[in-house]
Amino acid sequence: MQYDDLLQLVAKRRSVRAFKSDPVPDEYIDKIIEVARWAPSGANTQPWEFVVIRNKKLKEKIVDILAEDEVTSHKMEMTREPELRHPGPANRKPGARPNYANAPVLILVCGDHRTKEGMTVNAIYNHGPDGLQHFASGLASAFLYIQLAATSLGLGSRWVSAVNNPLPQVQIKQLLGIPKEVMVYDMTPIGYPAPLPASEQRMRARRKAEEMTHRDGYEKAKYRTAEQIKEFLKKVHGREGARLGGKN
Repeated sequence: MQYDDLLQLVAKRRSVRAFKSDPVPDEYIDKIIEVARWAPSGANTQPWEFVVIRNKKLKEKIVDILAEDEVTSHKMEMTREPELRHPGPANRKPGARPNYANAPVLILVCGDHRTKEGMTVNAIYNHGPDGLQHFASGLASAFLYIQLAATSLGLGSRWVSAVNNPLPQVQIKQLLGIPKEVMVYDMTPIGYPAPLPASEQRMRARRKAEEMTHRDGYEKAKYRTAEQIKEFLKKVHGREGARLGGKN
């Protein structure tokens, strides 16, 4: 694979906000999982488990659980300064079903905490509670591989982190029979992207590489004040920008 091909792939990936209900071939899901299992992880512990949901009733129950959680998310978001509110939970009407509800496939990335025992003692005790940092980094790597693989197949995906909130975590684990030792890390709907209305289309604001790159140490001239970061977040959350973050 050439560099330009890789750059084109990662630039093409985006968080899809609406999906067609067209079915996704089993072969495509198998290919996505095959890519994800090659993700890097601390001490090669490979903590991930992938739960693929196609059953319509199960998908609806998961969406209902998350829709209920988003009511709380909306209320919390509305307490923030208007220009800093995240456009997702802030703009969604309370009680409305998430816009990924009709995605034909849901993939839950789960992690088995017991795999942390395979890390070094230093990693276990000096990198977050019981090695949580390395554990989460491995799961995040696998999740990103899923998104890139989906993009390469012409499919859309997005991060749904609400599955990791305390109540949805418990409810989803009970629904799917996930063992207590296994946590639900994140979920991605998979499907063919549906065109967004013009009013919802947003540019993908990205900082320039040189603005965030420091040579042989941190360049103080590039240090951003709290106010500069605040103004930047307002811009990307506004109409002329896009949602910011590693999950956009």
